[in-house]
Amino acid sequence: MKSRIITLIGLFIILSSTNMTLGNPGGNEDGNRDFTCGGSCHGDPSLSQVSEGKIFIDSKEIIFAGTAVSINVNVSLEGSSKENLLGVFLLSSLNGNGDQPNDHGWKIIQDPNGGINNYVEIMIPNSGNVILTWILTAPIQIGEQNLYVQINHGKLNNPDNLALTGVSEAHNIKILSTPENLPGFSDTWIAPQYRISGDNSPLIINTKNTNKISAKWKLEGDNTIHQAQINSINENSWEVFLPFTTGDIEIKYMVTTYNDDFPVEQPWLTIGTIPPPFEGSLLGARLQAFAFTCIITGFIISLQSAFKPQNDKKQINTKESKNESIKAKLIRSSEYPGWLWDTVAEKWIPENDDKKEIHK
Repeated sequence: MKSRIITLIGLFIILSSTNMTLGNPGGNEDGNRDFTCGGSCHGDPSLSQVSEGKIFIDSKEIIFAGTAVSINVNVSLEGSSKENLLGVFLLSSLNGNGDQPNDHGWKIIQDPNGGINNYVEIMIPNSGNVILTWILTAPIQIGEQNLYVQINHGKLNNPDNLALTGVSEAHNIKILSTPENLPGFSDTWIAPQYRISGDNSPLIINTKNTNKISAKWKLEGDNTIHQAQINSINENSWEVFLPFTTGDIEIKYMVTTYNDDFPVEQPWLTIGTIPPPFEGSLLGARLQAFAFTCIITGFIISLQSAFKPQNDKKQINTKESKNESIKAKLIRSSEYPGWLWDTVAEKWIPENDDKKEIHK
């Protein structure tokens, strides 16, 4: 009975010390997630509050099946948490699971952060106005599809760290049958997220039903548009030459695909810049650590070798000095063979005792 009481008390302490909230002020990073995330992203109304943020979705209302479309999202907030972090879902339903766009035939070509995720995290600017864009490929199945945007964020004076969550109205898009030989991006092509700083290698674009492309680009925040040089690799594969960038500069580019004289302008895409990665391997790191260990060990051994002979030499010199001192105080006399006169003690001692004292 006593052990049960102790167990219950222990469980009570553990439960009492646990923060009973699903809020995560530090965020969860970008990823592909359902609306409820298996119960970990504020899907339970009892563990969240209603956000007063306003959400607007804009895109073409009628698109062809399998073509690229830009989904533009505008979120307006009044006040947020000290982290100023906003989590945004692009959803195809509000069922709580199986509601990612790719569950309903959509394909994400690029998310607002340059990846291919339906959930992204964005820093909220001082204005409280957040603009995001997803580039999607429409489902093959014709008909009507709904898209939703759900947001999660915090607020100041929120001791329980409960998330504020809001959901947009359904954004309806009508999908039509694709005209024969409509040019566009390949179904398997994925827009690159980054380039290495200073890299001027061409961007590879894969298309379908396309015999020519053109491309234009502009720097992020600059409205000046430039034409890009194009080189054909083979059928439906192209090189697009964009200028190299450094730092954290982003380039926006738009490709127009042609089938004979029929052009289709694709949505604007973004490519960022990252510093060169560290080139190394675990084996190399281990070998380097082993080499440093050998160097340090050798240095310690050399120090020991340097100091040891000096100590031995000092000990030998001490013994020799002692022997010379003993010999200096003893005088041999021809009148008394076998005896030595000790000048310090002023007495005669046998010569054998003198040798014993020297070797002592």
